[in-house]
Amino acid sequence: MEKQKDKRVLHIALDDDVKKVSITGKDGDEKVVMRQELSEDELDNVTGGYDIKTIKRCDPVT
Repeated sequence: MEKQKDKRVLHIALDDDVKKVSITGKDGDEKVVMRQELSEDELDNVTGGYDIKTIKRCDPVT
C-alpha cells in the first residue's frame, strides 16, 4: 500500500503577546501523530521577526 504524501499548509497570525505555541496533530482515531512546541525565540526565528503589518505578500511554500 502506497503512503499518501499530500500535505496541507496552515497559516497562523499571532499577536506579539504570544510567547509559546503548541501544535498537536491527531488522526481520525484521535491518536496523536505529531506534536511541536515553539518558544518565543523559535517563533521569531521561523517568522524572521516580521510583523504582519510589514508583510506585503506571502508566497506559498513549494
